[in-house]
Amino acid sequence: MNFFDLVFILSWAASAIAHGGVYTYSISGTLYQGNPWHIWDYGPFYGDGNSSGIPAGIPSIQRRWYFWPIYDIYSGNMTCNFDGAETNNSLHASVMAGSTIVAQYNALNFTLTTVDKTIWYHQYGPLLVYMAHCPGSSCEGFHGTGAVWFKIAQYGLTSEAPNLRGPWLQASMLTGENATGWPVSIPSGLRPGSYLIRHEVINLQSSKDYGPQFYIECAQLKVEGKGSMFPGAEYMASFPGVYNYSDPGLALAGLEISDGDLLPVYNTTIYPFPGPPVWDGEI
Repeated sequence: MNFFDLVFILSWAASAIAHGGVYTYSISGTLYQGNPWHIWDYGPFYGDGNSSGIPAGIPSIQRRWYFWPIYDIYSGNMTCNFDGAETNNSLHASVMAGSTIVAQYNALNFTLTTVDKTIWYHQYGPLLVYMAHCPGSSCEGFHGTGAVWFKIAQYGLTSEAPNLRGPWLQASMLTGENATGWPVSIPSGLRPGSYLIRHEVINLQSSKDYGPQFYIECAQLKVEGKGSMFPGAEYMASFPGVYNYSDPGLALAGLEISDGDLLPVYNTTIYPFPGPPVWDGEI
């Protein structure tokens, strides 16, 4: 071990890091457990935990994900996180078009020697929700590649925010003991079928050297109803592919969004959301 490795480990041990994602979904009165892929949830730290994700035998609607943020927007991790694989006992949650899904976020607060599940930590940046139609009767084996994603919701600043320092809706929905969760309505006119739903949190409070942090999770749905609508090509996007670091809503990422003198780039209440326009699909 060289000197720089030792310095990194000692500094990491002395500090706490908190990242996470969607741990549960509330859909049509049913609570679905998420599928985080790391040993800290299901076993001793660096011990004999189940490193493959959700405990064996417990099915999940969620694609397997890792708690660390994604920085490389040109990597395949932008689709459904670092792994994005379905569980062996894969589920699809039945949901009526027009009804609401609530995603609840948690984080892991850990050092080199301790770990605790804790509340979501980040507060600066937008929330976006996409869906993709699976070509078969289920989403098993479908990986969401190509221009198959359409945006159904996006959330930015609260109405009382004086500038881009917020407050952001990310803070009230995801952060704190009284967080409400992240509700999103499935478009009422969407045609029935199997779909992936993709929740994306963008943390803009991030070093300019690395760019914005992306937290992405996908889950499998079976949409029911009598709708017949589907978005046109102008609403479709691919992950990776649709985002660039030069996009105005991503290029403004920086630690200065929360601290120090207010920079001119943050002295506005207009946030330019990345990606395609929202398809509302309402009847």
